[in-house]
Amino acid sequence: MNSASNLSTLADKLRNDIRSLVIMAALIGGLILWFAATGSTDRVIYRGVDQAWAEPGRVYLKTEPSGHYMIERNADFAAMKVGCVYDLSYDVQFGRHQRANRLKTVRKASLVGC
Repeated sequence: MNSASNLSTLADKLRNDIRSLVIMAALIGGLILWFAATGSTDRVIYRGVDQAWAEPGRVYLKTEPSGHYMIERNADFAAMKVGCVYDLSYDVQFGRHQRANRLKTVRKASLVGC
């Protein structure tokens, strides 16, 4: 009888451990999805278009501090004024060996002040 109660206790413990692992995996997955959906934001001073890089439908931005930002030719880009401060929201990339100088694709440019 003692071994039967030990097996029952062991089964309950295993069930609780599995439940905890599933909850932890769901929370980590939700956090990753949240970061992927919201992206990341940098506050920069817009210094104009980088003429050295040309690509149809896209513009490379010169900013201070220097960053590697690319934006689609859209209403956000058309409204940008040289010398103004912007919050640039861009896509986040996950994984190892991410370079600090990687190209950042801007989703949205929000004016902070001029």
